[in-house]
Amino acid sequence: MRRLIWLGCMSYFIIGAAHVVMGSVMEPMTDYYGGEYADGGQLVFNQFSGFLAGVLGLPWIIGRLGKRKAILLAFTLLTAAEIVYSLKPSWGWMLTIAPIAGCGFGMIEAIIGAMIIDYVRERKAAAMSRVEVFFGLGALFIPAASGLLIVYYRWDAAFLVVAAISLLGLLLWRPVKFGEWDAQLAEERRKQGAVAA
Repeated sequence: MRRLIWLGCMSYFIIGAAHVVMGSVMEPMTDYYGGEYADGGQLVFNQFSGFLAGVLGLPWIIGRLGKRKAILLAFTLLTAAEIVYSLKPSWGWMLTIAPIAGCGFGMIEAIIGAMIIDYVRERKAAAMSRVEVFFGLGALFIPAASGLLIVYYRWDAAFLVVAAISLLGLLLWRPVKFGEWDAQLAEERRKQGAVAA
């Protein structure tokens, strides 16, 4: 379970960064697109609409893919969306991609939180506190990194930083084994298959 907690911490660090990266580069981004803060607000609204959709649709997704594949899908969506952001596409495409990014980090947050509550047997509150601390660290890290990038007129690279750590999360979750936890997931799938039959 220790591995699950540390992967949860890393995942919450990533979503902490993903939550605030848009706001940390809002001024140079709106200047680049010739827009106003209201336009940036629309972008943030679209992203959090995707966040809500990801959280609400998660039970359906898990029912069809299972938790492990849902995690990999969520990291893939987030990584791809952040890469597209970094390419500075047209504003219409930025608005279109925003819900995909939000869906990705919304799914990650909900899945990891549920897994820690479900599978950590002792000191659940301490485990959740630890991952929430890493959420805060991610939310502190990306504005500092963005500020440095803005100084060098590379605000768009802030999205690449989030994409890189999200890709790292995807690669770390892909092969990981959790022993008894894997057996529990297999048992859940067997029960779901029996109910469907």
